[in-house]
Amino acid sequence: MRRDNKIPTFAGYAISLAALFMTQGAMAAGPNPNATSPRVAADINNDPNIVEVNLIATETQVELVDDTLTTMWSYNEKTPGPTIEAKLGDTVIVNFTNNLPQDTTVHWHGVEVPAAMDGSNISQFPVPPGSAFRYEFRPLAATTYWYHSHINSNEQVERGLYGALVVRDPATDGALGLPETEHVMVLDDILLDDYMQIAEPFPDDPVENAITHVNGRQGNALLVNGHITPTMPVQRGVPQRLHLINVANARFMRVSIPGHTMYRIGGDGGLLETPIAIPPVEMIYDHHAGHMISNPDPSQGLLLTPGERADVVFTPMGDKKITVEWHDIPHGKHTAFLKSDGSGVGLGHAHDDGKAPPETLMTFQLTGPPADAEEYVPPMLLRPIDPIDVAGAGKIILEFGHTPPNANGDITFFIQRKNGMGLPFDQVTPADAPIVVAGETRIIEVRNLTAGDHNFHLHGFFMQPIETQYIDMDNSDNNYLVPASHTEVKDTVHIPRRPGAMMRSQSITRLAVVFDDNGDPGDIVAYGKEPGPFSSGGWVMHCHILEHTDNGMMSFVQVIEN
Repeated sequence: MRRDNKIPTFAGYAISLAALFMTQGAMAAGPNPNATSPRVAADINNDPNIVEVNLIATETQVELVDDTLTTMWSYNEKTPGPTIEAKLGDTVIVNFTNNLPQDTTVHWHGVEVPAAMDGSNISQFPVPPGSAFRYEFRPLAATTYWYHSHINSNEQVERGLYGALVVRDPATDGALGLPETEHVMVLDDILLDDYMQIAEPFPDDPVENAITHVNGRQGNALLVNGHITPTMPVQRGVPQRLHLINVANARFMRVSIPGHTMYRIGGDGGLLETPIAIPPVEMIYDHHAGHMISNPDPSQGLLLTPGERADVVFTPMGDKKITVEWHDIPHGKHTAFLKSDGSGVGLGHAHDDGKAPPETLMTFQLTGPPADAEEYVPPMLLRPIDPIDVAGAGKIILEFGHTPPNANGDITFFIQRKNGMGLPFDQVTPADAPIVVAGETRIIEVRNLTAGDHNFHLHGFFMQPIETQYIDMDNSDNNYLVPASHTEVKDTVHIPRRPGAMMRSQSITRLAVVFDDNGDPGDIVAYGKEPGPFSSGGWVMHCHILEHTDNGMMSFVQVIEN
């Protein structure tokens, strides 16, 4: 069941989370180069089956670079906020207080919470400055989740409002013999201005504004656990389990460990059926660029789009240190320009898409004597995952698109169309939003009409990717179907770009989802787009590139009782 009790009473309204992790660039390391996992939130409840924590959103001064204070927003005065740890079956209670100058909420990304606990901008009233809200839920899967603001998220997450929620199943982990040494690694990039402060959400220059809109905000400083290029000590030859979370506004995090194979054992929804070996990214010579670039082969390195998580294991071997790298990958990056006829801003394909040089995320400093231990390889069977039966399932059809830039470079996004026109979120009415009955199975069909990669995040329910179909009316070579490589439980899914010309091609990603009430149909009922004191306005679904989300690339599903 999604909860043990009815929705708790609350004081105030909701919150909004902000994420902050920096992309290295030319930034110098800050004063604390050693970064372990984020601290764990203090459990203030004596019941062994209840995890209760206090979470306070506040403005904080952080020394990201030497001798300079950067104003950020944080939970409990740290970015990332404290990691909330629970075991499967626990009830989680979060006493949230908003001490920020803006309304906010806390969204529990990936968690199957009661509808009114979801923290989205339509699931609850916002929590005003100086007010509080009590969240209560019981996670149904052992996996790596995260929490963040869902109001003005492109600004608030960028400023640092995010943290990890890790739910473990000790019995399963022990039976599988998974590594006991674990690290939570929250990956982010932030954009700092010349004064080492968080840059304004969108620049004034129309061309730069259009680039920020279409690509999402790209930072100039990479962060791991709130630090620029930190160092973490690990024991040589001892297998390590990494809980990786991409909290960046828009950056696709492609992670590689040179000289080492990572094994992905889990993702958004918990353990995979079988581990996936991930080799490091090779460098190859590109004749067009005239220099070495990261191999675009997606099987090399671990790719996490914004909001995605992965559990990986690897065995550190070598002499002194291991560098963890970020690598670029082609994903439909755009450029922008002023039109020669003076009619405004145009968009074009960026020639350097996927060709940015690698950057250092962090370094593992090896400790202990030289190890003769063999590389740890996870068990070949982690858990069975039953494919969702979609026979006779109805469809929810979404169409990802956007307008051309206006004279200021602003772009409006949408995931639905009506009468042939894009329908941004502020124009979506309850009559436009799909309705499902609790317990129904649906196929969500995401049609990407754009030349850029996106992703798709559904609140409250897990999905299973089925396939991606590419359609090009001008080039038959671009018409093919790619079945999902394995059965996996996801809440955030990579949506590839169209293969050809605008209005002549599209990609179609099909996802299976059961709108399961887990024995309590009242738990997931949500409709109308407006929250009530004890009810939700719906389950939002959106692209998790936050500049796209906040500029209209979102809709919602209404769930009703039978």
